[in-house]
Order: sequence, then C-alpha cells, then structure tokens
Amino acid sequence: MLVSLKSLASSMALLPLVVANIQDIQTRDNSIERRFVDPVIAITPTDANFGISAVAPGRFVTSADGTKIFAEARGNPLKPAIVFIHGFGLGAMAFNEIFDDPLWLLQVYLVRYDTRGHGRSDKPTNAAAWVSQRLAEDFDAVRLILRISYPSTPPNYISGIIYDAAVPYMASIFNVGSPAAVATVPGLTTTTNVTQFQAAYIQFINLCHPALEWNFYLACLGDGVVQPRADAQFLFTRTQNSTGLLEAGTSGALPLLAIFGGNDKVVLKQASLDAIAGWKRLNVTTLANAEHFTWIGQQVLFRTTVLDWITLNVV
Repeated sequence: MLVSLKSLASSMALLPLVVANIQDIQTRDNSIERRFVDPVIAITPTDANFGISAVAPGRFVTSADGTKIFAEARGNPLKPAIVFIHGFGLGAMAFNEIFDDPLWLLQVYLVRYDTRGHGRSDKPTNAAAWVSQRLAEDFDAVRLILRISYPSTPPNYISGIIYDAAVPYMASIFNVGSPAAVATVPGLTTTTNVTQFQAAYIQFINLCHPALEWNFYLACLGDGVVQPRADAQFLFTRTQNSTGLLEAGTSGALPLLAIFGGNDKVVLKQASLDAIAGWKRLNVTTLANAEHFTWIGQQVLFRTTVLDWITLNVV
C-alpha cells in the first residue's frame, strides 16, 4: 500500500541502488523489528546539482530524462508506505521531525525525496525539464525504492493522497496562496536583486512558521540558497493537466485527506477545497493552532490524524 503526502504543491533507469542498512530494532513491547536505514553517501558538486558538496543518508535514483533525484527511506518496508513530497523552496529535510520520530516508524514505512530543483537533487534549468511528465517520472523512479521489499507492488498503485496545507494543482496556486505568500513571489523568483530575494525568502519561511528552532530555520533558508532562481521561476510558471487527478477524485476512485493548519499564513483553506470541489472520498481536518508546517506545531495530532486515516481508509 502506497500513500502520497504532498505539502504545498504540486519505467525509470536507476543508478545502481545502494542496498539499505538493515537494523534490528527493539520496540516498546520488547519485540524485535527489522528496519531499513539508508547509509550515508557523499554528494559531490556538479553543474547539474548547482555545485553542492555534502554527505547525507539516502540514495540517488535516476529519472527518465537523466535527472538525479535524492531519496531516503526509513522504517520497515513491510508496513504501509508513505511518500512525503515537499512544497516550494524547501527540500525533503522539512520532514526531519517525522523521520526521526520512532512512533511513526512503528506503524509506517517512510519515504521522502528532494524534488527536482530542490535540495540534493539535480536542478535542471531548461524548460523541457519542467513539464509535468518529468516530475511524474521522478516520482516513479523514487517509488522503485519500494521494490526492494515490495516486488509485487503494482507499478502504478497509489492507495490514497494526503494534502497537507497544499496547493492541489498548478492552476490553483495563486488562488490558494494567501495574499502575504503571493506577495513574496516576485522576490523569490528575481534573478537580478539579491537583497529582494533574501528579504522575500526570509519572509516566506517566517510565514511558514514564526518560531522554528534556530538550526532548522537556517536549514530552511539554506534550501533556498542552493536553488537556482531559474528553477524557482519554473516552479511558479509550469503548467499541469489536472484532469486525471480530478477525475480520480470525483469518480470516487481515490481517497483524499486534506489537512490544514488553523493558523496557516501561506495557504487559504477554502480556496484549496474549492479547487477540488466534488471530490467524493474526502476527509478534511483542521489542526487548531497549527501553522503552515502543521507537523511541527501539532506533532501528536498530525501523526494521529494521518495514521488513523490510513488505517480507516486505505489499509
């Protein structure tokens, strides 16, 4: 079972896969559970990844057009799998708090990746790399991670979608974004004014959450620094055919959980729901006092909401 969790949005050739480390973990009931933990690998600077150099736990997969996508999996792959897809400007590190939480790992298999143009993945700056098919192929490439332990998983099988304070599809972005968030777009996409970019990106992160822990705050700002502004422009201007997505919802084929933060300053709840009007198997939850980063402000409530929905709807 595969669930996709998307925050603020929107057959592959692989590099040789690094076999995940296998660890035997003693759980709270003193039983032993086998889990995968990705090894730490080196990320070497190239023109394609904007010159970043670092080490991180995870692996690279290669998408259909040759773009290298950085992905990581944690937990027991025999459990239901959730693929976490981050939003604009922030890489998969945004979900660190979830991936470090043993209570998540007790119940689900966690997968996340830096979408193209973000974090440790390649950052193509040509328009052909930003058509919707390319991003879908990235997801397919990452999904092959599951085949390490799910050899019988159908290649196109998704059991449900979770929108967490999300823009459902590209055409809705400027309707769903709050006026304060939309006001940052010129600065986020400028290619000529460094001061404007810095001010806009700091404001954008402040809108996401006003009281982040300092090191995580710096990490969020750092994700903006390693992203070419040309990619930021593509992220706002690329087109997407939402017909198939909406048909899956209005036909009742695909369950959807929509989570909103009661104090979200980035996404407008009603506008987001208007964009998916007619979705049949829809559950909507608003987490009181949660900011745009709902999983940080309401860790327990967010975890309970997601895991309970998976149990009732897709397992």
